[in-house]
Amino acid sequence: MKQAYKNMRAFWLDVNNLENRKGVMELGADKICVAGVEMAVTDGVQTKHIFVATNSLGDSSLYFENNSQSGIGGFIGGHDNAPLQDAAAHMLAHASKLTAQMQRVSLGEELPLPTSPGQVRLFAVSKENLFHVELSEQDARKTDNPFYPFFAYSQQVIGFFRAQQTNAPKGRA
Repeated sequence: MKQAYKNMRAFWLDVNNLENRKGVMELGADKICVAGVEMAVTDGVQTKHIFVATNSLGDSSLYFENNSQSGIGGFIGGHDNAPLQDAAAHMLAHASKLTAQMQRVSLGEELPLPTSPGQVRLFAVSKENLFHVELSEQDARKTDNPFYPFFAYSQQVIGFFRAQQTNAPKGRA
């Protein structure tokens, strides 16, 4: 994993980055303010990762490992995209309801990467704890799985970021 990807991942997992910002809400019994999903995928040669996160201020980002010199690509924002904002808020709300079914670790402990392609790691972060669970993508897509809404909204967020990129004005060569 390249350093740029590690840095952005660590930024989102550190709620101290929110401490001086107004309007941070803490959701659920465990006071969640950040939630997301990390997925392992293969490009045919290497396993790479996609990281999607949102916070209670309405900020969202998507980062992915790639073969560029920096090793990272991504999208940030979405503040002018109401459907993205709505999906991200739902993802965060569902995450805040599922912490009792996730593994709890103290802040500062590393969020494990998904163990292999086809695996997803859902996570939620409070000021005191990091919660996470790993599922197969196949299980996360089952509508009777309690984590299904959390995962489904994360996939909507990814879709809205992709649409935002597709509809962005093209630069001049």
